[in-house]
Amino acid sequence: MDAEPGAASPTTGLRRGFAARYAGFYFLYFATLGAILPYWSLYLQSLGLAAVQIGVLVGAIQITKIFAPNVWGPLADRTGRRMAVARGTALATLVAFLPLYGLDTFWPMLPVVALFAFFHAGPLPLVEGAVWDVVQRYRAHYGRLRLWGSVGFIVTAVGLGPMLDHLGMVRLLDFLSLLFLGVFLFTFFVPEPGRAPETSGGGSLLATLRRRPVWGFFATTFLMQASHGAYYGFFSILMAEHGYSGLAIGLLWGLGVTAEVVVFLFTDQLVNRFGIRNMLAGSLFLAALRWWVTGATDLLVLLLLAQTLHAATFASFHAAAARHTHDLFPGAQRSSGFALYSSLAFGFGGGVGSLISGGLWDRIGGSGTFWVAAGLAVAGLAVMRLTGVARPAFEGVE
Repeated sequence: MDAEPGAASPTTGLRRGFAARYAGFYFLYFATLGAILPYWSLYLQSLGLAAVQIGVLVGAIQITKIFAPNVWGPLADRTGRRMAVARGTALATLVAFLPLYGLDTFWPMLPVVALFAFFHAGPLPLVEGAVWDVVQRYRAHYGRLRLWGSVGFIVTAVGLGPMLDHLGMVRLLDFLSLLFLGVFLFTFFVPEPGRAPETSGGGSLLATLRRRPVWGFFATTFLMQASHGAYYGFFSILMAEHGYSGLAIGLLWGLGVTAEVVVFLFTDQLVNRFGIRNMLAGSLFLAALRWWVTGATDLLVLLLLAQTLHAATFASFHAAAARHTHDLFPGAQRSSGFALYSSLAFGFGGGVGSLISGGLWDRIGGSGTFWVAAGLAVAGLAVMRLTGVARPAFEGVE
């Protein structure tokens, strides 16, 4: 992969060209999540849907990530044109989303939600794989590129709260349509990095996946994201039940992602200092603590403290997991590896977590649902220990 034309050095080329374009993509893509995660469940509730239906429609967005990245990732690996595939899926996301304007009942909405989510899951893992190639090539800081996604999330999550309070929850569809259009247009500015330097070796993808620390790693990421199902699906509803306004809910979401931004500034140093295994384990422990506190109280000061733990439950965990995914899969498997990480963790894990939360909400209430989420994070710690995830002594164990 060559530097930008006219660049004095690879580092200068990244600074002048690649960095701004990758950062811009992250900003816009995660701005869409800043609209979906805090407000999608509230929009569904405004339509009069039941908790279990909300859980399914939230979970459908996650579950499609099980399949979608494993379609788009291998396609990108075979063609070597990651950004062309990302561009096509971004356009298809917008087109598939538009029919939701005429729907307000569960069964007609379900296939439409699943279809737009299928395409929406495409661009991110493809760009993530490209970014990691750039990070390795130029020795750039992944966290300082990725934090712009967090900034985009904050801007949307905080800004939409009071706007939707004033304009009505139905306008969420308008904001999402504009954001999906923005993501599609911006894919034309994101460069195609080409193949990673190491394009061969490492055996087959199946041989890599058979190693105990590898499937144990994916099981761990699955449990971590499953523990987030209650948060992504029902945190806004829980806060509304506690009497918090749309603005307050948006600010609580924004605080969590602000803490995430701070950690992303230092993730490279943190991973190098503490190691991938310690980063993953520490993040799981703090996730269990966060969900327990969220379920145990409605006191603002404690909820604020719990939200700051998003720095660990997402930022430090994801940075370590993405670094580990890059290390586990050689260049010829890179897009497929990141697709598996996206599908098994954010797709399968997030979807199962949402479905569990939706099924438990009316039975054991908000507190009990978040305590179950804490238990899932503890289970992730147990899996790490049993399978030797990211433990050097276990490398090569089948």
